Amino acid sequence: MNIFLTLLLALVALNLWTFLLFGWDKMQAEERGWRVSESSLLGLALIGGIGGAYAGRAFFRHKTRKQGFGDSLQYIGFFQLVALTFGGVYFYDADESTSRATEVAQTAMTKVSDYAYYPNCSAARRAGAAPLHRGDPGYRPPLDRDHDGIACEPWRGR
Repeated sequence: MNIFLTLLLALVALNLWTFLLFGWDKMQAEERGWRVSESSLLGLALIGGIGGAYAGRAFFRHKTRKQGFGDSLQYIGFFQLVALTFGGVYFYDADESTSRATEVAQTAMTKVSDYAYYPNCSAARRAGAAPLHRGDPGYRPPLDRDHDGIACEPWRGR
């Protein structure tokens, strides 16, 4: 099984477990039974169950008046957001994206250069396209003064 799919399923299961524990703790609080400690609920949020913690807190209206608990939950969420951002930047494969971007740019430049037009040889030289061979983008017979198939070739004094 793909590692990303396995991690995703584990994350979903963790969030579902966290959500259900919020419901269990709310029920136990109303019946004065065995409770789940705040540190356990926050610990589950910290290891990846933050979505389940927020959903359980809102759905069951549990621990909404506990300011310290709410602040801790927000700190955990903020910490995870920052960690994901930096992790994404760190593990982002810049070489692969750069090579893909270079490939796209070269393809675009090839397509643009297919329609190149140089009014004279000075313009072709400024563009770095000279000398132009018959069949090259931008080649035109008026630029090929000696009709040898090479336009804008360097002048050689004879």
